[in-house]
Amino acid sequence: MKIFVTGANGFIGRAFCHAAIAAGHEILGLCRHSTVPLPSGCQTLVGDLTNLPWEDVQRFAPDALLHLAWIVTPGAYLTSPVNDALIGQSEELFRKATDLGVRHLAATGTCIEYAPAEQPLGEDVSPLAPTLTYSRAKMATSRMLESVATEREVLWTWFRIFYCFGEGEHPDRIVSWIMRKLAAGESVEVKTPDSVKDYIHVDDVASAMLWCLEKKITGSVNVACGHGVRIFDLAQKIAQVVQAEPSLVSGANPPAHDPFPTTVADISRLKDTGWTPRLSLAQGLERMWQISNSVR
Repeated sequence: MKIFVTGANGFIGRAFCHAAIAAGHEILGLCRHSTVPLPSGCQTLVGDLTNLPWEDVQRFAPDALLHLAWIVTPGAYLTSPVNDALIGQSEELFRKATDLGVRHLAATGTCIEYAPAEQPLGEDVSPLAPTLTYSRAKMATSRMLESVATEREVLWTWFRIFYCFGEGEHPDRIVSWIMRKLAAGESVEVKTPDSVKDYIHVDDVASAMLWCLEKKITGSVNVACGHGVRIFDLAQKIAQVVQAEPSLVSGANPPAHDPFPTTVADISRLKDTGWTPRLSLAQGLERMWQISNSVR
């Protein structure tokens, strides 16, 4: 399969490209710059959604599109006005891609499209109620994706990704931040120690998305492990991995407010197709730590 990937040199994009190339697929990766090279075997296309060299895409003749390009900078992405601009840019991308013969449109959403709930969140049963600029823009994009795909009579998949972590993530994301602090022997105060999140390693995210493209699985799909962990316990697991004193980890008292105190996925739909995550949380953290050390 020939797959055109936007945001190809991002955190998830690189993992996906690596998995797809290893599986024998061809990749054309759109990158805003070429300073971070794509995995060996990928074709690189320098540009962005507002300046896309469509002639090169046409020559590549992709079968599928995976749209990953979005603002994800910690501390900025949840409320940035860039989110709203990306809705229209994404629609133009989907329409132009189908003009060139793409038969499967796929893109990524977020678990916080869902309304907060204590029970596992399911694609067909849990209500959507996004409250942030980021999550509202993602939901709007998912509806537009379905509309364009229906109009153009092509397949569509919307990946709702839960809490992804792994080597290569932004250093200010929570797992990297905790790992770095504890490895340096510094104390860590967890602001929302009792919040429960569903963490999944980036390689499993890539594996799930590739699986769905290969099997032509359509509609909305939760991408997660299907079980949650308290943030305080996550920090303790990281302390164990980096061999730091557990006493370095504390919970804020009182804890900060978390609008999403429990965010865990029901992944029955994905598992029923035959896919399962390969890395446990402990295995993923250990792998992240080992690889991070090896590149220092």
